[in-house]
Order: sequence, then structure tokens, then C-alpha cells
Amino acid sequence: MPGAQYTPAFWTSVAQTFRSDQAVVFDLFNEPFPDRATSDLTAAWKCWRDGGNCPGIDFQVAGMQTLLNAVRTTGAKNLVLIPGVAYSNDLRQWLTYKPNDPAGNLAAAWHTYNFNTCSSESCFDEQLAPVIAQVPFVAGEIGENTCSHGYIDRVMAWLDAKGASYLGWTWNTWDCSSGPSLISDYNGTPTNFGVGLRDHLKGMR
Repeated sequence: MPGAQYTPAFWTSVAQTFRSDQAVVFDLFNEPFPDRATSDLTAAWKCWRDGGNCPGIDFQVAGMQTLLNAVRTTGAKNLVLIPGVAYSNDLRQWLTYKPNDPAGNLAAAWHTYNFNTCSSESCFDEQLAPVIAQVPFVAGEIGENTCSHGYIDRVMAWLDAKGASYLGWTWNTWDCSSGPSLISDYNGTPTNFGVGLRDHLKGMR
């Protein structure tokens, strides 16, 4: 989780800089996991939203509401992405703990890989569909560490049917045994994973 000492000030500065450019989207914090610090999922989600003294975390936390407030008090009305817990893979209580946004311009952010807990269509139906039905939705990271594209093909088909957005990850050139990679060199040569994403997007024209 983000620290309370510096993170709100960072977002105030960013929002002041980009508030006149509505093409800029703010993604408040990458892959929070307060649920790893406590077995109490309710406490984890409260920490996620409200921050403060959180179980299992030895510093003052800035919750998503605090970070969102830091953005909105500058007058910035930019779209703000709010990730779930479990490294952005779990959105089960996102709607319950959704921060209050005076600008009404939030999107739920989700990350998924073939090795995540929520990686089946049945899980998507259970956890994601209710969120997508109420707010804009962005899968900010999709990928698979096999460097193939069977998993993302399924993910993209499911998200396409829901009218949701997604981005492939990552543009590094490491061996896929170290993690998903869209390209094998900086000339842009795609891996099989990259081919799957590229060809799917090309087919949507």
C-alpha cells in the first residue's frame, strides 16, 4: 500500500501538472496487496480505501480515498484508475469499498495473468462482471509467462464481449521465463504472446 507521508503530495503535484489535459489518466497505485498483511479481508479492504493504521503494515498508509482526494482538490477531473487488492487481481469488494468521487470519473483497474488466482471465465463472471456493469473497467495488465497467447485470447474475448478495455504487459525484452514479454528485442520483434495481442487488435479494425 502507498505510504501516507509522501504519496498524497505526489498525486497533488501530478494532478496540478496534468489537470488541463483530459487525455491523461491517473493510475493511483500499482498492485496493492493489503490482503497479504492480514487474514481479515474486511480489514484489508478498509485499509485499501481508508488507509491509516492497517493490520500487518508497519507504516501509515494512504488509502485510495486519500489519494483520490489529493487529485480532486486540485480541480483535476481526469479519469482515475482504482485497482483492486491481491496485486490488482481481486475486485470482489471493489464496489462495496469504492471511494467517493465528486467528479464521478473513476474506472476499476484489474491485472490478470495465467498464474493468478482469478484466471478463469467463471471467476471473471463472478468477480468482474458486477463491476463492469456499474463502472468503466480497464485491465491495465494482461499476459502470460509461457510467452504463448492461449490465456490472453480467452481474456480478450471475455472482455470484448463486455465492452471492457485492456493493455498487454510488458514491453521488456527479457526471457519469458522471467515474466511475460511482448517483444524479444527493441526492434519490436514480437514474442508469440505479442503476436497474439497484435493480431487480435488488428482484427478489431
